[in-house]
Amino acid sequence: MQVVELYISNTRVDLFKDESVTITDTITNAKDVAKVFTAFSQQFSLPASSTNNRIFKHYYNWNITGGFDARIKVSAILKLNGVDFKIGKVKLNSVSLKDNKAFSYKVVFFGETVTLNDTLGEDKLSALSDLDTLSLNYNSTNVKAKLQVDPSTNDIVAPLITHTQRLYYKSVANTGSDGNLWYHTGSGQVHEHGVLWSDLKYALRVDRIIQAIQVNYPSITFSNDFFVNTNEAYYDLFMWLHRKSGAVGNGDQVATFPTSINGWSSSGSFTCGASEVWGGMSSVSTLTVCPEFASYSDTSTLFQLSLATTSTAEYAVEVLQNGLSIYAASGLSGNTTLSSNASGGDLGSPSVSAGEWTVIITVTSAITFSNITWTLTNNEPNETPVTLTFPTGSFLCDTNFEFIITQQTPDIKIIDFLTGLFKMFNLVAYTKEDGSIYVDTLDEFYATSTTYDISKYIDVETSAVDVALPYRKMNFTYEGLKTFLAAQWEQLNVAKWGAESYEAEGGLDGGIYSVVAPFEHMQFERLLDIDDSTGATQTTIQWGFCVNDNQQSYIGKPILFYPILKTGGATTSISFRDTPSSHSEVTSYIIPSNSVALAASTSTANINFGLMINEYTGLPNYTGTLYNNYYSSYIENLFLESSRITKYTAYLPLSIILNYTLADIFVINGKQFRINSLNINLTNNKSQIELITI
Repeated sequence: MQVVELYISNTRVDLFKDESVTITDTITNAKDVAKVFTAFSQQFSLPASSTNNRIFKHYYNWNITGGFDARIKVSAILKLNGVDFKIGKVKLNSVSLKDNKAFSYKVVFFGETVTLNDTLGEDKLSALSDLDTLSLNYNSTNVKAKLQVDPSTNDIVAPLITHTQRLYYKSVANTGSDGNLWYHTGSGQVHEHGVLWSDLKYALRVDRIIQAIQVNYPSITFSNDFFVNTNEAYYDLFMWLHRKSGAVGNGDQVATFPTSINGWSSSGSFTCGASEVWGGMSSVSTLTVCPEFASYSDTSTLFQLSLATTSTAEYAVEVLQNGLSIYAASGLSGNTTLSSNASGGDLGSPSVSAGEWTVIITVTSAITFSNITWTLTNNEPNETPVTLTFPTGSFLCDTNFEFIITQQTPDIKIIDFLTGLFKMFNLVAYTKEDGSIYVDTLDEFYATSTTYDISKYIDVETSAVDVALPYRKMNFTYEGLKTFLAAQWEQLNVAKWGAESYEAEGGLDGGIYSVVAPFEHMQFERLLDIDDSTGATQTTIQWGFCVNDNQQSYIGKPILFYPILKTGGATTSISFRDTPSSHSEVTSYIIPSNSVALAASTSTANINFGLMINEYTGLPNYTGTLYNNYYSSYIENLFLESSRITKYTAYLPLSIILNYTLADIFVINGKQFRINSLNINLTNNKSQIELITI
């Protein structure tokens, strides 16, 4: 008989002497191949002893406030003969009473991998504040730069995916401002065509999201088995930062653009309390006014903010003292002066001016100020007149805003995002002894196996054999297939873009099982020069069109893709519209791709589930599909005529129970099996085992 111990929050729990504690352990299941599992116990009872009552804080007494919260799982450890067996969580389900007194607590134990759900809860990608360290301004200059960077060394890029404008290539003089990417010059011609900078959006490396999860949730640490920069099928993957359909908007989706003024020059270092030193710039964006200045209160003391511009466009100003709004006005134009004097003024009396001052100017169109200046002046009698000035010089308040990453990430829960990656790459996860979460493909997980011969532990009197897979067909696809080209492809081919199906021969009975990744899967397009009616002139341009089949801006699901930099002498140059009325030539740019490489000889890896004709090469030789690389060996083994799920009863020794992993192989009478599930009674070692033939 084993000695079973349960510790909850480091306190040993009292157990009933005759209570059985059984653990079911499974990491992937032939009957539900897309799920990630964790060890869990069947419900068992704990006595309502004084120790257990303290742990659960007399949960049965609803008059107690601030007691045990049964809605939340608590940390726990299961031990066998004093050795840690499973680390995880316990959930209290109910309390049984006899004669109106607590008798037992009914609980369930869960392995630690389940904490991934508990920790992340309903949080969305927008909760990953660490991503905001990558935020940058959204303007023509930055978009153009990010269109041309090397994706291998940059976590933010701007691929040729447009949210509204259709792009094409026609090497003939253009007659309007549209999406013709042919760059040309010449007098008398209209050149304001090409891709407008604001029709592009930034994209973020998926690995940067994985890293941010670990920063924002310190209890989560993923292994670097799959999530590693040497795994190009994963590390080269990016997500388009597409929160709303159509054009990029700031967090409020409004057309006003606030700028925190900075760049004021400093008159030198200062120390509050020094003679005749009343203020200075504590940072390029903050004016600090000392209490000494505030002590002067007659009309000869001046505290002033002046804004100088020749623009007639309207703007708004807000002035903050110690983070609180002191002054706000809109509809201003031209020069504006705000001051403080003994009677109050726009900025209040100088007697209350001590503190830190900042300024925010909001515009609806770009305005250049020739100077924005703080002035502090003292002309008190019997004092040497002193004036401190802090000008910015020329300052542009532009109509672009900071592209805050968390305000632009697609609207998806973190756990759903992770689940999507798990479904794409057939990943498994479990918590290691050091608390980190092992993540790798199922095939790589199985490659770590140890073999145990359990023949002598099998109860030969009872066993059963089931069909390995209760399905006749399996489908693999993406949830989002509604962008223009993907929808068009489905209509023409009566099949889903990028999908795969596996159906064994022989007309098997059973249902259909579908693995559906919660992402949008775009079809991209390599452009031809449509001025060549033969269709023989290819460009090096490939692009994505994020509109629906009516060519209206479309939000869809999160879009994943591989960005590939096209550069060099053979690259077709494109016309980039720096403004609505001007353009420039760009000779290197990032194109979106569903394959890691543009040549199958380099890599055939891609994020289609099934074999598709490659959009760039037009060839059907990109065989490294998600199905072929990550599912085929496991699924096709299950569909073999000889495949079975065999159920045995066994009495496994402690040497196996304490050391096995679900990657291991059990051998029975010379036949090898994978573990589908393992149900162990910890008190007597009696185990119900489901095994899959290899």
